[in-house]
Amino acid sequence: MNRLPVHRIPAALLGLLLVTLALPPLPAAAVDPVPSPEVPASSVPTVHAEMAPAILAETHAFDVGAPPAPMPATAGGAVTAEGTLAALPNGLSREVFGYLPSWALTTQNLASLDYDLLSTIAYFGVAAQSTGSLAKTGDGWNGWNSTHMTNVITAAHAENVKVVLTVTMMAWDGNYANMTDLLTNSTRRTNLANDIAATVAARNADGVNLDFEPMPNSLESPYTAFVRELKAALGDGYLTVATTGGAASWDEGYELVDNGDANADSLVSAGGADAIMVMGYDFNWSGSARAGGVAPIVSPYTLDVDSAMAAYRSKVPASRLIWGVPYYGRAWTTVDDALNGRTCASAGGCDAASWAFRYVDAVEALETRTRRWDATGQVPWYTYPSTTYDTDVQAYYEDATSLGRKYDLVDGHGLRGVGIWHLLMDVGRHELWNELERNFKQLPFSDIEDAALWQHIVWLAEEGIATGCGDGRFCPYDDVRRDEMAAFLARGFELPGTSVDHFTDDDGLTLELSINRIAEAGITVGCTSTRYCPARSVKREEMASYLVRALGLPPATQDWFSDDDGETHEDANNRVAEAGIASGCAAGRFCPDAFVTREQMAAFLHRALGS
Repeated sequence: MNRLPVHRIPAALLGLLLVTLALPPLPAAAVDPVPSPEVPASSVPTVHAEMAPAILAETHAFDVGAPPAPMPATAGGAVTAEGTLAALPNGLSREVFGYLPSWALTTQNLASLDYDLLSTIAYFGVAAQSTGSLAKTGDGWNGWNSTHMTNVITAAHAENVKVVLTVTMMAWDGNYANMTDLLTNSTRRTNLANDIAATVAARNADGVNLDFEPMPNSLESPYTAFVRELKAALGDGYLTVATTGGAASWDEGYELVDNGDANADSLVSAGGADAIMVMGYDFNWSGSARAGGVAPIVSPYTLDVDSAMAAYRSKVPASRLIWGVPYYGRAWTTVDDALNGRTCASAGGCDAASWAFRYVDAVEALETRTRRWDATGQVPWYTYPSTTYDTDVQAYYEDATSLGRKYDLVDGHGLRGVGIWHLLMDVGRHELWNELERNFKQLPFSDIEDAALWQHIVWLAEEGIATGCGDGRFCPYDDVRRDEMAAFLARGFELPGTSVDHFTDDDGLTLELSINRIAEAGITVGCTSTRYCPARSVKREEMASYLVRALGLPPATQDWFSDDDGETHEDANNRVAEAGIASGCAAGRFCPDAFVTREQMAAFLHRALGS
């Protein structure tokens, strides 16, 4: 795994210091920040807080951006009086809320944002000051006002996606003086609310995410008062409040339900926040006694997603809960390689270290490691002997499978949606976007959600190449008939019509025209000189020949498979393999006589035409 040096914990301080976040320099301009290691033992900061100091640093040279385009008046998505969203953009069934930090603002990174799969982007962030104003220096402020964010806001609004400003105040060092000075002074609260509202309006943005943490019980009521004042200042603006994952399970200072004070308000009562953004991660952290997922669904050792979500649901309406999920993982040095092994920080006797890493780094690490599965926590992990620390390392992370399990919980319990910390930790990859689409977007067919190749089917539908098998279904596991294949190819390659009737056995068939079109284009020669055999299933080798003729693929430079030697279509099999369209049915085998299913056909065509 490519990463920055981690902080080691001296033996005298084992269990007293957090090992802080260190993330790999890839790409160099978008490295998640490495915070100070001087964190007191009494604090267990969230990953937000570990990174938050970077927003006050001056490490990027941001260009000042012009005012972004506002949200179209016809966009919809207004927040109702009950706090629910009147509509979601892009056919989403749940809110998809993603944090976009200042350090991720590079042209290369931003090219990976799929606005079509988001409902809200929360820029992270700008710090609040105890004097009642925003901190208008540093990367947080400069990034918010940059050309990059102008482009993000404009592009988001073009897709009816909201963009909100995250305003932070952190007190994980145990010193609540600044937070107290701000929240207990009504004038300062009002001034800050007005400053935030003006800052949002100046960038044609759509609201605010408040991230004040941790919140002591002594400031619970003043914080709720500030939330309500900010909501009033924002008018129709969208307001969410970030809370720690354990706030509903433990007695923390977020007023999820009325605390019995004189005002009878809570964070989400009428006139308050529209939703709670639960940081449903950091359940295992750098100082944990045992290694494990940062968001295990079930854990015998720590608070877990199941328990935390149940606690939140008992206090906050499901329609007001955005459940945060991690796009990062965490590794620890451990005493052995057994699942949930004791960390060196807790057990002693080995060099204690811990670091966080992005999803893309886990993918890279798995090129030389073996993916394992924690069946209880429902998260993937891997382990290896470290020569650096002379002990074992265990690394737990999230992938499409584990995130899908969490999305099932969100959907099953009817929560408002999901939140992501943070966007672009999967930069350049598509599988996590695909999982969002599979779970939260209306799919074109009712029977493809569990199909392994569903995303290829979606592409075919979006391109108008596939219309399904009837009754809103695609029939992904059925064999493809030769007449259906003709229709897919004719649509995919936009073949012109023809008046020539090439075959005698398709007269009057619905797809006769498509059959003649691919024959006229030289893609098929039929099953005999005069017959097409339209009802016969398509073999894999036949599919290869169809695509070679349609694409004009060049000869292959090697023999890719051992089970097609001497076959009529061997040359075509090798050509589609070399072009990256087919990888075979197993190592070194093409299974030329196997029939092609409709979902496999979708994958073949997507690879052939999508690039």
